[in-house]
Formats: sequence, structure tokens, C-alpha cells
Amino acid sequence: MIKRAFRILAGAGTAAASVAGCTAPQAEQRPNIVFFFADDIGTECFGCYGGAEYQTPNIDSLARIGIQYMNMNAQPLSSPSRVQLLTGQYNDRNYSAFGYINDDEHNFAELAGQAGYNTAIVGKWQLGRDRKMIARMGFDESYCSQVELYREVRGATQTDRYANSIWDVNGRTYDFALYGPDSMQDYAFDYIDRQADAGQPFLLYYTEPLVHTPHVTTPDCEEWDLDYGSRFTAAQDTSNFSSMVAYLDKQVGAMVRHLKDKSLWDNTIFIFCSDNGTSTRIVSKQQDGRRERGGKGEANYFGTHVPLIICWGDKVQPRQVGHLVDLTDFLPTFADIMNVEIPAEWTMDGVSLYPEISGRDANPKDLVLIHFNPLWPTTPSPKASRYAMNDTYAYFWDGRIYNYRDDPRFASPVQYEDASEELKSAVAQLKARVEDTSAGYAYGAAFYPDAPGAPRRGGYKTFYDWAGPQNPF
Repeated sequence: MIKRAFRILAGAGTAAASVAGCTAPQAEQRPNIVFFFADDIGTECFGCYGGAEYQTPNIDSLARIGIQYMNMNAQPLSSPSRVQLLTGQYNDRNYSAFGYINDDEHNFAELAGQAGYNTAIVGKWQLGRDRKMIARMGFDESYCSQVELYREVRGATQTDRYANSIWDVNGRTYDFALYGPDSMQDYAFDYIDRQADAGQPFLLYYTEPLVHTPHVTTPDCEEWDLDYGSRFTAAQDTSNFSSMVAYLDKQVGAMVRHLKDKSLWDNTIFIFCSDNGTSTRIVSKQQDGRRERGGKGEANYFGTHVPLIICWGDKVQPRQVGHLVDLTDFLPTFADIMNVEIPAEWTMDGVSLYPEISGRDANPKDLVLIHFNPLWPTTPSPKASRYAMNDTYAYFWDGRIYNYRDDPRFASPVQYEDASEELKSAVAQLKARVEDTSAGYAYGAAFYPDAPGAPRRGGYKTFYDWAGPQNPF
């Protein structure tokens, strides 16, 4: 696929921003972007969202000075979320398989490069077993786990992302990490310093592996030194989860401090988000006394409801906002921030958040589509579902309707044929989107669990293609 050249706009952003009356920043004032993407953690784990189980002071403080989104939705698993985030499209358009993305997909790194930004991804990749594809997709630099090596580096005293892990450096060399999150943080700080010294605007996609399994000790745990085996997969224990949350929060605080120390904080849009809900192994106490089990992999609100906090120095009015947001919204948001036009032939499902980030009226979206069909090469997914959500309801492909405000676990459905005319009217737009097959997804006529995905166009594999029939999760 030939990728079209871009035009840097003199004063206007994308169409979404123009509709809202937003003027994008001038080129010489364009802010840096740091997208801090946590792994496997839902809103119930954070004090600012009502959690009471874990210590998250740095993230909670960001909520006090930034925009805290109260209805942000990802997909229920990481690979579907990451494909959606990179491309700005729902998974019915381009999702091929778990751990895979076609490397000719238009994405935000490509857009940023054409806008004159330097780009880096630091952290988890997991979207194709090819050391060169990250650069092909537009990232100038990469320091990643789960590129070419994944299960191969696991052992009794090794992990694939935490203690004694191997990291791919720009697709050319490998780096040993005593603790992966520390090594990737070191690389990210060096990257930021080099861009700052060069006066170069940058987009850093920081894909933090915390708090994904295995739930093992961190360097801040006493057991890290007293019990060497606690660092590795064989010693995983949900009791370590709170320490992993604390270390995640520590890394967020360190990133913010580093940006401030380099005098970059005031001109950096810092975004904290997560890829899906918390592991179902984890039960977390809430400030109102409830105990909530995580929803990772579940086609319900606990599977998709994740934190989103956006800060920009002192330029944003601190507040909570309740309208729908999802991962497709970031590509058009980045386009507006970087002052670059999205080519007309690119298909976008997202809505830019830049108007409200810059103090103007929001341009909220009407619905969120959850097209959740993981397509593990090893086994069909028993939880595969397709549904759309508005501010109150979720409508499923098989006619189930849930009021997710009252029933976030999706336990008490109303069948469409049994619904009142008022309820049918309330979900009419959702029903139409769920039943829309114009995106050209491979199965064509109608959704069914584990239907074929979009065709693979790359000559590389996922980390699961080699496995026999089993559920890798």
C-alpha cells in the first residue's frame, strides 16, 4: 500500500476540531505528546476513580490537575485495544488476529513523522513477530519487549518483561534488563533528553508492562532480595499485585518529574490510560465498601472501563467529564495537537479530544463500538462479542440490551423483542451500528463469535501461531 504524503496545516486542525471551532497550535508551539499506556488495570484500582485498595498518589494527583474522563472505554484485551489505538479504527475494519497488525495500516506514528515529530515506542509491542516492522510503521526509535523474542526468554530465572528480561533495541540489538520497567524508563528518559536538547518535538508511546501477569515482586518489595524466586513466573502470586500497582504509580510520578526537570512539562500533553480491565484474579476494595473483581477479557463494563487522564501543564481547566471516549479518539486528537491534516482516504472512527483539551467545547461521540473477537490462533474465544454503547445502554449483536450504569457486569439482559418501544428507540442507533457490515469485515453478513478476521497482509507471525490447541490466557 502506498502511503500518501501529508500537508501540515497553517492554522486548522482535523475536520473534527474544525467543527468544534478549534484552532490547532502553530508549528513552532506544537506540544510534545507522552502517551503512558498501562497494561491490565481498570478504574476500580485508582483512588481518583473510587478505589481504596492501592496506593496511587501520583496518578490521583494528575486527576486533580488535569481532565479526568469518567467514561473511557478500551477493548477487553490488549491486542484489540492496541490495534484500535494505533489506527483510529474500530476492530471490525482491520483486526486480523491476536498479537498481530498489518504493517501497512495507517497509524499515528506515521502521521507524527510527517508532521515533523520524532517518534518512539518504549515498552510492550506484541503486534507482530518482525524486528523491522516497528520502523516500517513510522517509529523512529523503539525499545520493546515481545518483538521477536517472547516465550523463548522465559525460564526458571527469566521473564519476558520483568526480572531478567531481554529487550529489543531499535530492531538491531538486544538489551538485558535486571527489571524491564526500569530499563525501559531509562531509555525513555534518554530519548526525551535527546529530543529536548535538539529542540525537536516528539511523540513518546510508552507502553508500560505493569501490571500484567505474572504477578511477581518488584524491586521495591522486601522479597525481591530475600526470595530470589519471587521475581519469576513460577512465583506469581496475586498478593504482589498491590506492589505492582505502586510501582506503576511510581513510574508515572518519575516520568512527570523528568519532564518538569527538563522544563518540558508545560509544553507536553501527558496522557495516562490503560488497555483493558484488571485481571479477573484481582478483587479490589472500593471507597464505598464494595469489592470489585477485575473484568479483563470479559465483554462487560468492567472489561472495557479504563482510566483516562490528560494533563498539559497549567493549560487545562481541572475537571471531570462524563461523555463517551474510546481509543479511536487519539489519532485525530494527535493530528490536531501536531497541526497536521489526516488524509482524506484514511478511515477514522474517532473524534478529536483537542477542542476540550485546549479549553473549547467538546465534540462528543454518540457511541462506542466494542467489536471483541480476539482471534487467538490457538482456540476460539468463548467471550467474543459485538456490541455498541451510548451513555446508558449497551446493545449486543444477538439482541441483548443492558443498562450498564445499573448493571456493569451485564448480568440482567432485556431481549430486544421484549423491550418497550421507548427502550427500542433508545438503542436504535446502537443496533444500526452493530448490524452495519459496510466496514467490509471478512465474514460479511453478520457477526458470530470467532468469525474470520481481516486478512493478514504481512509475512510475519504472532507469538501464538506455533502453539497447539489451547487457551493461551
